[in-house]
This record gives sequence, structure tokens and C-alpha cells, in this order.
Amino acid sequence: MSVTAKWKLDATLALLILVWFAGGRALFPGPDRDVFLVRASATLAFLLLSTVLSLGPLARLWRPATRLIYHRRHLGVTTWALGALHAGLVLHYAAGWDPRGLLDAAQGERFLGIPYPVLGAAALVILTAMALTSWDHFLHAWGPASWKRLHMAVYAAYGLLAIHVLTRLASEEGPIPWALAGGFFAVVGTPAALHIAAGVKEAAADHAAPPGPDGLVPLGCFADLAEGEARAVCASGERIAIVRLEGRLHAVSNVCPHQNGPLGEGRVRDGYLECPWHGYQFDPRTGQGPPGFSDFVSTYPLVTVGETTYLARPSPPLRIQCPS
Repeated sequence: MSVTAKWKLDATLALLILVWFAGGRALFPGPDRDVFLVRASATLAFLLLSTVLSLGPLARLWRPATRLIYHRRHLGVTTWALGALHAGLVLHYAAGWDPRGLLDAAQGERFLGIPYPVLGAAALVILTAMALTSWDHFLHAWGPASWKRLHMAVYAAYGLLAIHVLTRLASEEGPIPWALAGGFFAVVGTPAALHIAAGVKEAAADHAAPPGPDGLVPLGCFADLAEGEARAVCASGERIAIVRLEGRLHAVSNVCPHQNGPLGEGRVRDGYLECPWHGYQFDPRTGQGPPGFSDFVSTYPLVTVGETTYLARPSPPLRIQCPS
């Protein structure tokens, strides 16, 4: 994604937040300002976090959504900022900056004996750690695998927030809280359903054929793969990206070394296969990045017999396991 497109998405996000608060206050002038700010910040933060968790599987199911992946870290940091704003507003208005008062007020609102504010605070701690380490400095210092393991904690944060919200709603009475609970389950169910659907789709694509004669591994027919397009396939339990460049097929590792992004879901731009997540580029013929960049990916030899393309004995051997 270009810098211009990125700034457009950032501007759209800023406008969305402005409209959410200004428009929301205009549509719902009834609650006190403090109540409105607390609820509006919490709701928008939860919706944005649900969106962040939905983008990955959505891109697997609907290819145009990959252009939004580039913006996912911006959405994540914005979600953290809104969560921190919500926590500050709650401490200010409800507890006078004394957490003990907030815990005393939540005695009847517990999950397994834990006051619901503690669950929200734990989620905010996780999101804070992720926001502070979301920059490429930490990614390069720790390596993609270690960095990714830390940021997988977002699912724990989401679970804690879901319980936090549901525990709070369960303490209310009347039809409106039940309607809110219904909307809450619809929001939570969306990323869950997308993950399940994407997992089923990916699992079906990972059933590779057994090795053929002379150690050749059948990959399939790529006659319909257009110039400049890429496709991820599974070979010997591993994923590789097949790319068509200048009429010829090339095979590279499916894993981008920047953040383990799926190169097979990218496309060729200016002669380089571009990762759909953050725009890192690699020459499909050599695996090297553009001049001046040291990043590279492994390449693998291909053999085409008739309409079927095979993977020859890979050197170096494949190492990245296919996701389940």
C-alpha cells in the first residue's frame, strides 16, 4: 500500500472517531456527559478490536480485504488509546482516581469472584504491552516469531473484555441491557465465525498430493494464474507461493520475513512480489529484496510436465509448517 493510501485510511479513521463522539452526542443527548463519554469510548474500542480480529480471516475469504491488513497496527494502537481513555474516564468520574472505590462499587458485579473492573484492567495491560511493542524496532530485535507470540495475546485480551462487558450488562435490568447483550453477542460472533470459515477454507487447501516419481511433488495446474498474480500451495506439509512473472512460474517461501505475512496472497508490483500485509518486496526469481534491502526469501525449483507443475527436490529444505 502506498503512503498516500495509508494516510487516507488514517484520515478516515480519525474522521470516524470524530463522527462517533460528536454525532453520538447529538443523537443521544439524554445521558450526562460523563456517562456518554464512558460508554461511547468503551463501545468504539470494543468495535475496533473486533474489527482488528476480523481483518485477518476476512482477507482469507475476500481478497480485497488484504489492503486493510496494512492498517491493522494503526487500528490496534487506536483501540488501545480508546481503551486507555475509557479507563481514565471511569477512574475520574466513578472513583475519583481511587481504584479501591471502583472495586467497592463493583462488589455485586463479579465473574468467578473477580470484580469486572479487574478483568478490563487486565485486558488494558495486554493491549498496552502490544501498543508499546508494535513498532518495527521490537519486531526486528525479537524476530517475527517471538514478536508474533506476544501479539497473539490479543485473543486473551479480547476474551477478558468480553467477560468484562457481559458481567457489567448482566447486572442491569430491563429490555435495553438485554438488547445490548444481543448486539454484544453479534459483535463477538462476527470474528469467531470469520475465523472458523477461514480455517475451514485454509484446511481444505492444505491437503497436498503425495510425492510423485523422482521425488517430484505435484502442486497443481496453474494455467489460470494470471501474469503478476501469486497463489499459495501446500507441498510436503509446507506452504510456498507460486508466482507468474514474465510468463514463467516461480516458487518462493510463502512466509514474509518481516512479520510472517502470506506472500502467496500478494501480487507482483514493479517486478517484485509484494507482501499484502506491509508491502515488503522480493524478486520471485532470486528471492532477494530490491537494491539496498537485505531481506530475502528462499526460492524452490519447479518442473512442469504437461499441465501439472511439480516441486523438485527443494534446496534449502522447506521449514515453515502449513497452518492448520
